[in-house]
Amino acid sequence: MSRYFSSANWGTSRSNEAPHDDPPSEGSLGTPEEESSLNFAGNSESFLQDCTWHDSVSDVDNVDEFPSPFDQFKGVGARTAFFLPLHYEANYAYPLLIWLHNDGFNENQVTQVMPHISLRNYVGVGVRASCAIDSAGHRYEWRTRPGAIQTAYENVMQAIDEACERFSVNASRVVLAGYQSGGAMAMRIALRDPKRFAGVVSLGGRMPSGGRALSNLSELRERRMPMLWQWATESSMFDSCELDEDMRRAMMIRAQLEIRQYCDDDEMNTVALADVDQWIMDKVVASASNSGSSDRWASSPTRFSSN
Repeated sequence: MSRYFSSANWGTSRSNEAPHDDPPSEGSLGTPEEESSLNFAGNSESFLQDCTWHDSVSDVDNVDEFPSPFDQFKGVGARTAFFLPLHYEANYAYPLLIWLHNDGFNENQVTQVMPHISLRNYVGVGVRASCAIDSAGHRYEWRTRPGAIQTAYENVMQAIDEACERFSVNASRVVLAGYQSGGAMAMRIALRDPKRFAGVVSLGGRMPSGGRALSNLSELRERRMPMLWQWATESSMFDSCELDEDMRRAMMIRAQLEIRQYCDDDEMNTVALADVDQWIMDKVVASASNSGSSDRWASSPTRFSSN
């Protein structure tokens, strides 16, 4: 199934997709047919390979050409991987995008998805799940036991603190995003601390239930958390009845919910990832700017890139 179908949008009046810029170097990407064959959900090891056409910094990189904030830094037990935008500007307060991978992968997934979200608009941080599922320590999964949820929450908070310390980040514009089980965990963490996050994006992950996910109901209703849910309608994980249940829970907490559906068998496609950028710029960056800011270096709704 082609990964270039237009999305169906719920909860938004925008009918056009975000434009797609050309990649930074000629020939660095394949044809649309090759692009659509990327396997993000299978057992491919592509997430462990280096991406050659973007700037990224991980905890084991030694980037001597940058100033001190970019020096080698182990950080949170080497559980994070960083993605820096092209032509990083230290005087610009970037929105921070926290990425939670799906089961079977690790924090390096962020370096594979960020080029398809935007090369210029965000500082990205990939956070590793707490439970290893292979002896080599390359594959991890998210679990919903209380201890595992607490560990995931603490790792995300530490990743935010580390990003704010190392890079020029607007701490009031932190967006949580994740794929499948990572999307479900992203929503669980955002619901746990709603005032800490500017929004949450889930690609194929269900609204959490149980584990006291909605224990702070009054705070959630007051916050009205902006949410973007993305679903591939031909995916084996998609169920319209379950989506209806999740929508009812979102309505109960008065979330600002937007749902986008794709005629595809997987949410991990270039159209969906470009929609993430469009939604963040429209719902987080632009809306925050409209509310007024005294910070002359704060992020503005003028986007650097739409790719």
